[in-house]
Amino acid sequence: MLKKIILGILLSSSLISQNFFTNFFKYSTAYSSFSLNAPRYQDDRFAIIGGLSTGNLVVERTEGELKPDFQTSFGLRKIARFQYEAKHGVKSAGKGGSWYDGSESNYNESATFGPVKGWEYLIKHSQGRQWGNEYVNQEYWLRYIGDFLMAKIGWTELGLEDINYVQGDLRVHLTPEALNNKLHFSVGFKHRQHPVYGFDAMVLDTTWYRGSWWAFAEDAFGIDDNQWVDASMIDEDGNWIQQELLEYVNGEWVPIEGSGPFWNEGGEYWGHDWLWRDADGRIFAYTDREYFLYHFPGMLETYIDGVKKNLGYQSETSLVLGADFYHYSDDWWMHAWGNWMPVHYGHSQHSYQNASSYQQHLQEGKEPYDFEYAENDWADWNDYDLGALFGVKLKDNLGVFAEGRYLYYWERPAYDIKLGVNYQFMGF
Repeated sequence: MLKKIILGILLSSSLISQNFFTNFFKYSTAYSSFSLNAPRYQDDRFAIIGGLSTGNLVVERTEGELKPDFQTSFGLRKIARFQYEAKHGVKSAGKGGSWYDGSESNYNESATFGPVKGWEYLIKHSQGRQWGNEYVNQEYWLRYIGDFLMAKIGWTELGLEDINYVQGDLRVHLTPEALNNKLHFSVGFKHRQHPVYGFDAMVLDTTWYRGSWWAFAEDAFGIDDNQWVDASMIDEDGNWIQQELLEYVNGEWVPIEGSGPFWNEGGEYWGHDWLWRDADGRIFAYTDREYFLYHFPGMLETYIDGVKKNLGYQSETSLVLGADFYHYSDDWWMHAWGNWMPVHYGHSQHSYQNASSYQQHLQEGKEPYDFEYAENDWADWNDYDLGALFGVKLKDNLGVFAEGRYLYYWERPAYDIKLGVNYQFMGF
């Protein structure tokens, strides 16, 4: 929804005035790219699909899926360039600049303030596959920087880190002249909306472990369990006269097709158990233990993910304090920023103020099902994001650099860091 709003704002600006439209998009850059990489090697997998009762196993081979890594990207951006940045775009490519392709790490895109006042925006979308994991990364924001006020709306999704949030940021800011306009302070409020974070399966749904878990599994997952018994029998001569398992279906015991008996060396009865069928009637687990150990955890995870999704987006409004530092010279440069959100007001039951209380509840050794949701109120926990770019030219042909950013929202970290040395050989 927010993406549509931002796109609508950008595109409908032409209805306001031709001059505004021209100036709004002047110096912006649009790009699109596609990349493809050889896949990581994967071994074949094997599954036992029969023969458990006889010892002559029936094995099924699944060849490794050699799917290549790929990434598609497109974007539209208008962000003023800091002095330390390389030039991008068609005009600068081949002249010390480079192309935009969506894979570059533009760390300062997450900086609170740009180098100029006015409107800036970013539309950035990429999706692909990395080592078999498919992901979507996207970021959309629109920002206005005035003399004393900064306003920003945006949406960020980091697929591999499972971080997804919409934000609105409104602040007053000040740059003291006594510090040569290098240090920048800001204070205001940030409103964020996000999926349910911080609650686990133990509190979101207690029926699966506080009641008959097998009944829960049938209702929640659409599967079915049937009791079976070992029907092996021995005649007077010691010969087996029944070598099939029986299952209880529709009020009567019927043989399980293709099955054999489970017996010990003395032919003693081993008791009974339950086998599990999927929605199409196919057996996928021959015992409760097999089902509970190897199938139930994944099914429960999928079920709880659906519960979280059905709860919709949660929201908090937070006090935000920010500081930015920027220095550039021919010999060294530094750009650093940070935002700290220590106090938050939750607007819904599953906002993070209750999730934070739930984590404390668990740390105190209390049972998850005893947790009580609190009314919407102010709560304190630390959310923050940091970033920095640092470069030094030790000599004309030698330099070192460090770049990185770290985001820590709702106890979910996302970060990337680069350190390096550049040396240019000048001859021997």
